[in-house]
Amino acid sequence: MRRTLAAVLLALGAVVLPSVPAGAAQPQITLPSSFEVVIPFPDICAFPITAVVRGRTLSITFLDASGTAVRGFAGGQLFVTYTRDDTGFARTFAIAGPTFFDASGVAIRGTGRWTTPMVDVGWVLANGNLTFDGTQDGFSLISAVNGSSVSLCDLLS
Repeated sequence: MRRTLAAVLLALGAVVLPSVPAGAAQPQITLPSSFEVVIPFPDICAFPITAVVRGRTLSITFLDASGTAVRGFAGGQLFVTYTRDDTGFARTFAIAGPTFFDASGVAIRGTGRWTTPMVDVGWVLANGNLTFDGTQDGFSLISAVNGSSVSLCDLLS
């Protein structure tokens, strides 16, 4: 009975424990830490707004056998509060993502909810599967959305 139990536990351990593909190094994991950032946006709407981003994020960078990054992932608990500087009106959104990165650390895809600029639209609140193509003013630029998006300025009007 003990041998059977030990064999079952060993088999379960082999299935449940994370494994690293052949030819790959252990991923680099950056544990979550809390942060808060205030970002003024005087020009994205017809009125000035300020964003307060707060939360906790975790990132994982996957490496090949030589230790070179091949792709990455970041996600966690993330919230943004946009406040109109002229009226004080504010809205808070959960924007946890996550984000998927290429080998150079550039965001190439996102899922979930985001607030970021979108090609030919401006800043949006987007939900779904997002494709990024570069950046605009340091923020990931959405080039395609499989889901929905609405103008951030409309949400704050």
